[in-house]
Amino acid sequence: MTIIKSIIRKYSTHPPKRQSSLSDIYKLYKNKTPITVITAHDYITGKIADKSSKIDAILVGDSLAMVAKGHPSTLELEFDDFYYSTKSVIRSINEKFLIVDLPFGSFESSINQCIDSAIKLMKLGKIGSIKLEGSYELTDRIKTLNNFGIPVTGHIGLQPQKFNLTGGFKAQGRNSIQALEIFKQALHLQEIGCKLIVLECIPEKLSHYITENLNIPTIGIGAGNKTSGQVLVMSDALGMLDNKLPKFVNPYLNIHNLSIDALNNFGNDVKNLNFPVSSTHTYPMNDEEFEKFQKLAQTCI
Repeated sequence: MTIIKSIIRKYSTHPPKRQSSLSDIYKLYKNKTPITVITAHDYITGKIADKSSKIDAILVGDSLAMVAKGHPSTLELEFDDFYYSTKSVIRSINEKFLIVDLPFGSFESSINQCIDSAIKLMKLGKIGSIKLEGSYELTDRIKTLNNFGIPVTGHIGLQPQKFNLTGGFKAQGRNSIQALEIFKQALHLQEIGCKLIVLECIPEKLSHYITENLNIPTIGIGAGNKTSGQVLVMSDALGMLDNKLPKFVNPYLNIHNLSIDALNNFGNDVKNLNFPVSSTHTYPMNDEEFEKFQKLAQTCI
């Protein structure tokens, strides 16, 4: 009985945290509290993001094609490869709202293909929204996903899956005609049911105007600080790779160089016989038992 009372007291005082939902994201939005989003691509990065008290949502973005799989763009990523990466992230998530991309080639061919891909991901559990790059051409798909109860996050401005069409990874909406088109796309995505919109690499003035004229949250990346929130790729924010960072990234750490230094220290310790330390890193054996072992071992020689 004492044990049972102790367990009840423990969980009534410190109940386990539940995973955040879309409603939690909208509470932040309505309170004008900036929404923080970071990407994750495996169990380790998901665990780091989930443990951060200042991160509100995690995005399993198809950017993992480049930062975790070594591809030159997101186009080479196979759906099954992305699916298994998503599974590994999900195993690490307990608290954060989770958004997951549909990678290139998994939704364009037909509504059925889009629905099948989205449902396969949603059945993994813990996913709060599916993200799609595009606008008008996705109208039927976004409406259908909504009808099936799947919240959709839109993505306009620079769309990495369409970098060939735009001539590379370039800022969008820098003249009045392009800006108007992006604004119209944002209004359209809101009208057909998107719950969030990512605005990538557009002028701050434009992202501010869009944010002020929508009633759904906008998440910026390379779009200034006037959006409802911000997202960064974790490998960029933490300096995990030695690649050139985009203009809009603020590196908060340089894990790449720190890791190389740490491995060099490990290598030096091994070569100089400073690691492992016998008194610290090894398992003892009783002298009497070792003597018995030596006698037994002699029979094998």
